[in-house]
Amino acid sequence: MKTLVVWNTRLLGAGIAALLALAGTAAAETVTISDSRGQEVEIVTPVEKVAIFPLPIPEAMIAIDGGTQRLLAINPRAQAALMNGVIGQLFPEIADIRTDLVAPNFIPNVEEILRAEPDVVLQWQAKGDERVAPMENAGIKVATVSTESRETRRGYVEMLGKILGKEERAQAFLDWEDKTASDIAAVLDKAGRPEPRIVFIDSMNGNEFVVFGRDEAYFDATGLTNVATEAGFTEGSVKVGAESILEWNPDIVLVNYYNDAIKPSDIVDHPVLAGLQAVKDGRVYKTPAIDPATAAGGEIAYMWFAEIGYPDLFEAEMRSVVSDGFKLLYDKELSDAQIDQLMQMDWNGQSAGYAESFGQAR
Repeated sequence: MKTLVVWNTRLLGAGIAALLALAGTAAAETVTISDSRGQEVEIVTPVEKVAIFPLPIPEAMIAIDGGTQRLLAINPRAQAALMNGVIGQLFPEIADIRTDLVAPNFIPNVEEILRAEPDVVLQWQAKGDERVAPMENAGIKVATVSTESRETRRGYVEMLGKILGKEERAQAFLDWEDKTASDIAAVLDKAGRPEPRIVFIDSMNGNEFVVFGRDEAYFDATGLTNVATEAGFTEGSVKVGAESILEWNPDIVLVNYYNDAIKPSDIVDHPVLAGLQAVKDGRVYKTPAIDPATAAGGEIAYMWFAEIGYPDLFEAEMRSVVSDGFKLLYDKELSDAQIDQLMQMDWNGQSAGYAESFGQAR
């Protein structure tokens, strides 16, 4: 029997709208935030200019802050991904946000950052000697972030709330995440069945693939097992050959939405991966254009992963979940075409059960 899981995002949205009405102009003061390193960073508020270099974090700031007005700079890869998707349609001004303060590989342009004078820069914690130290040595305020675990993801949402003076709004998103994860866990605990085994492909070049190596928080929260982690990998991304993936033989193949160069048919038609059971079963999917590593919005992606992994257990109205979720996050109404775009209907329409579960006619 399927379990209907429903999130009342309309009620939560009304609560957040009330919080927004309380926002006012705050007097200047110093606040102390704790970043993903556990390092304390003092920032003078109200903050006017924030530079964010990791890819998924700008979406969270836009949601928490209610727009892009204080978003000084982002990674050029983040800008491209956002402008190619629905977020760019909702906030076309993202095209005007600066991208010259950081290289696509997250190396900061220290001279330009000093000229731009951001109040704070958010940067990946990983590879700090290359990505963080040059800025801190120049006297730039840097707070690091990590999406390695659910706790670190929640940490950067709390940190953004404090930086922006919108702690209650940030907490509302975390409460939403807690309820989503709890609802999914309750269904999976009751079912008590083995977890579907997935491989998450980030890029491909012939018979060489980059896959997610570690057990990401959104895999764990939605009852999925990463075959690369089973094989002993712990890194965020690892290079493997097609024969390794064939040997792992996952139940489901997922393709990262950030990479526009790969579509499910590339996996289905691959001379080696065509032998996968997932391909034979039609369970190859492009992930939705909603970053699961963003704790403001990742809740929508959580439900997508759960439905892909357990189509017989979950029957949430995903199109309503997406529509209500974007109203809550961004105070924007989505068209059916935009929901189709977020759900990757063009690329996933031929995948097993996808049109029935995520299409306009249910």
